[in-house]
Amino acid sequence: MLAKLLNEEALQEIAGERSFDRGANYFADGNVIALEEKNGRIAAKVRGTHLYHVELWAAAEGLAFECDCPVGRDLVFCKHCVAVGLAWLDRRPQKAGASGRQTKRDLSDQQIRAHLMALDKNAVIELLMHEADCDAEFRDRLILKAAQRNGKPPDLAAFRGAIDKAIRHRGPVDYARMPEYTRKIEVVLDSLDDLLKRGHAAEVRELAERALEKTESAMEYVDDSDGLMGGILGRLEEMHLSACLVTKPDPSVLAEFLFEWEMKSHWDLFHGAAGVYEDVLGKKGLADYRKLAEAQWEKIHPLAPGEDDPERWGRRSRITHIMEILASQSGDLEALIAVKSRDLSDANCFLEIAQLYKAAGKHEAALEWAERGARTFPGNTYDGLRAFLIEEYHARSRHGEAIAIAWRSFQEQPELRMYRRLQESASRVKQWPECREKALAVLRENIARERARSPKNEWASFVPADHSPLVEIYLWEGDEETAWREAKSGGCHQTLWFRLAEARGKDHPEDAIAVYTERLKSALRYAEPSAYRTAVEILRKIQKLTGRIGKERDFAALVQTVRVEHRLRRNLMKLLDAERW
Repeated sequence: MLAKLLNEEALQEIAGERSFDRGANYFADGNVIALEEKNGRIAAKVRGTHLYHVELWAAAEGLAFECDCPVGRDLVFCKHCVAVGLAWLDRRPQKAGASGRQTKRDLSDQQIRAHLMALDKNAVIELLMHEADCDAEFRDRLILKAAQRNGKPPDLAAFRGAIDKAIRHRGPVDYARMPEYTRKIEVVLDSLDDLLKRGHAAEVRELAERALEKTESAMEYVDDSDGLMGGILGRLEEMHLSACLVTKPDPSVLAEFLFEWEMKSHWDLFHGAAGVYEDVLGKKGLADYRKLAEAQWEKIHPLAPGEDDPERWGRRSRITHIMEILASQSGDLEALIAVKSRDLSDANCFLEIAQLYKAAGKHEAALEWAERGARTFPGNTYDGLRAFLIEEYHARSRHGEAIAIAWRSFQEQPELRMYRRLQESASRVKQWPECREKALAVLRENIARERARSPKNEWASFVPADHSPLVEIYLWEGDEETAWREAKSGGCHQTLWFRLAEARGKDHPEDAIAVYTERLKSALRYAEPSAYRTAVEILRKIQKLTGRIGKERDFAALVQTVRVEHRLRRNLMKLLDAERW
């Protein structure tokens, strides 16, 4: 399949002349490394401003690709993809008369291995040292290999230096640089894994602790939107636990170390250590850990309803979680309730206690706490608490009270979620038909009231109400025709227009095409990659619908209009080219 899709002409067509030429230069300069093909996917690394990872494979819609460079992340077939494609073509046998940048194929891995085996040991060493001088990442790998010192204690100073060097950064690390930055750290972690497998658990524990400290400090300066550093922290924690299971460190020392980290870490390192490290700590370690926790817990004052604590999401949150785990380990429900009762500042606190009692089969205590929470916070009762009370009242055949709560929730938040809750509650006692009419009337009154509302002054931001709640409800009920009429008469959110178009396209394709065309105009107001991808997705839907009704020319005219009006948006043009429109 790849052989049919991937050739120089296809690469040039997908990438465009400029990116193709740049990619060809990258290939010719030998910047494509670690090229391999497995399970129908080509993978390689490309040296550029950074080291980029590229994958190419055959998909139903054509040649698919991924590259972690900024251009590739915008779903544009970049120069790195071109370079990998050319490198793959260069490895394949050339047909007679076919153009190629090299007439001779690379040697196979087997041939390279045989050549190296035949070399003198000193010659191989010189070859490796030369490569290390040219490639800093390769040199770092050699240093880590040498630091393991087979058969001898590892060179800890070298490992510490490698950890510091990998995590060190000069200023903030932005999103684009994160893959390269974290790959260097992963190389060091791979070496620590090797050390652990070789039986150096004590050394790994020390090194993992150093790496955790350095990595957490670095978290403040990196863009971890993709969670790469979070994964590294998690891997280090697992490594530390594995090393401790082998070395069995002093339980008192370990307890103090874990507790200190839990209380100070801004990234939840060693979160829940009492449970995770229970087997390592043993009775002695857990007892010491508990003493440390209880000493801190005494400093936490109870929070009354409506009261706040500046340390709510800091010290208070951490020690509370620790005490909850300790109480759970003891199996004492009342001890856990006592911990929870230290904070009754909002309705959700009452709900959590009610849920604990219910899970323990103490239903009356559960209802008592839930009702207490509702009385304490009558004006802003937590939604989850209301749902809990509705269920408990129905279970006791107190249906009127349950429906009353559901009604109050719907009146305060007249939306689909509360409508569904009301429907479920009223249907239990066959009162839904009457409740439904009242609920729809409430929605229409709210919409009319909002439409009549005017801005307080000329600077006020005011968006007239539309029929979105009604449209969403009718769609949920399966009444697509009424939902369509409501949208046409009163308007609705863009996401609902998409849902309407999807439903409308089955029997009324012209209506759906009109909706998609309007949404296309909205998407193209913004000159950004996500808007371009949305526009292409909309065009695909229009193409399918116009094809069904024999109006392919209308689609071609629409695409041409987009091309003319937005011809300066180069990335959009590339996406259109990729679709062959």
